Amino acid sequence: MSAGGGDVLSPEVYLDGPPWERLAWLRANAPVYDHRLDDPLLVDRCWVISRHEDVRAVSRDPATFSSASGIHLRRTATHHFRPNMINMDDPDHQRVRKLVSGGFTPRVVRAFERHYADLAAGVVDRALAGGGPFDGVRDVAAELPLLAICEVLGAPEEDRFRIFGWSNTLLSSEDPDYAPTPEAFEAAVMAMVGYAGELAERRRREPGDDLVSALLGPTGELPLTDAEFEGLVLLLLAAGNETTRNAIAHGLWAFAEHPDQWAVLRSDLDATLDTAVEEMIRWASPVNYMSRTATQDLELHGQLIHKGDKVALLYASANRDETAFAEPERFDIRRDPNHHLAFGFGPHFCLGATLARIELRAIFEVLIPRVSRFELAGPVVRARSSFLNAIKELPLRVA
Repeated sequence: MSAGGGDVLSPEVYLDGPPWERLAWLRANAPVYDHRLDDPLLVDRCWVISRHEDVRAVSRDPATFSSASGIHLRRTATHHFRPNMINMDDPDHQRVRKLVSGGFTPRVVRAFERHYADLAAGVVDRALAGGGPFDGVRDVAAELPLLAICEVLGAPEEDRFRIFGWSNTLLSSEDPDYAPTPEAFEAAVMAMVGYAGELAERRRREPGDDLVSALLGPTGELPLTDAEFEGLVLLLLAAGNETTRNAIAHGLWAFAEHPDQWAVLRSDLDATLDTAVEEMIRWASPVNYMSRTATQDLELHGQLIHKGDKVALLYASANRDETAFAEPERFDIRRDPNHHLAFGFGPHFCLGATLARIELRAIFEVLIPRVSRFELAGPVVRARSSFLNAIKELPLRVA
């Protein structure tokens, strides 16, 4: 292993955030990097893809780079428990995605957009009510995505606290605060599997205007196997709230550290809100990486990748690539164009990307007239995870 690249995948490397200097070295010197791993929970070896153009190219070639063997580098991944869209190749991926996409049509999204403004106002009211410091993660960033995914799936709002805990364990399983043992991880998975069955039974009895009811249809029969439905619910409950939560949290933190950008947003909202949302998402890169598995031998940048090798797509690195972004280390809410890869690319592009953007817009539209500046009120605590760029605690105060 080259001393210049070093370890860019072990969880402890990310305790203070992604290792930006190492990632920049990889982009310049080893864009296809043979990475050995010592973590007992992770695979022994994978190839790291760090450049923006290469991450795009691999993402749009699922025939060569398969998702079906899992998108995480864990030795035991969630797809071993239940299949879901993100861990499928076509035709299964397209079959399930087509069924689910009905819950994200323009008509549905427009309805969410109107409603999320009201939900966001309630979230901000509760967070700012005491006039003192608050946790930007639990009190602001987590609330709206949890309420939103409950609405999408037809889950009761009061269940969001359970969903919050389960999704932390599932997606930040490298953090001992969330998953102290492999058994705790498996228990969270199985609890969510059981919850999927509860949702289906509830919606058979009381159908509503939600995705689970739509899947059940008038017959009450799912067009998916039980395992596929359970995997879908796991994916939407966990990824559907956690990634947006971290985008919002990183946005709040960025504005606390870049008050000039908050001032620009407040002074020119109509011209900057859309580009600000994209910049927050690029800056956050909520998912640091996903992996693929090579389906054949191939050569990339002079490196021979063998059939069966794991390939890690480093979105965090791609979104700071100097060849794709001017001054990528600068938080710039006017950045345009902004072709970030935080939602992935190609056939697995995030189905909930539009909803995530709506949720960010909703939260910040409420905050902008009420907050003249953000300040950190204590140390920021990150999750111990190389998979997610997750924040556990974000103490803030506002003026």
